[in-house]
Amino acid sequence: MKSNVQRRLPLQASRPAYRSLEGWALGTLIEHHAVRECEHHGHVLDRSDPDARNRARETAWNHPFPGATPEQCLAAIEDVLRGIGDAVRTARS
Repeated sequence: MKSNVQRRLPLQASRPAYRSLEGWALGTLIEHHAVRECEHHGHVLDRSDPDARNRARETAWNHPFPGATPEQCLAAIEDVLRGIGDAVRTARS
C-alpha cells in the first residue's frame, strides 16, 4: 500500500482562484489584512490600516489579476474599499 506521500489525486484541470476582478480585489485586501469579514454577519469590515492598504495596492500593481492591467486592478481595489459600509449606512437610514 502506498503511503500518503506517494498517493496522488488524479490531476484535474485547475480553475483560477478568482473568477472576477472584484473577487480578486477583495481577496487581495483580505490577504493583506486591510479588511476582514464579520464572523457573525459575513459582511466586510475595514480594518483602517493604511499600511495594509498600501501592501494590497502594491500587490495589485506588481501581480495583477490575469487579463487585467495594473491600473484596472488598482481601480478594483479602490472600488471595493469605497463599497465597504454601503449596506450598513442604508440599513440605518
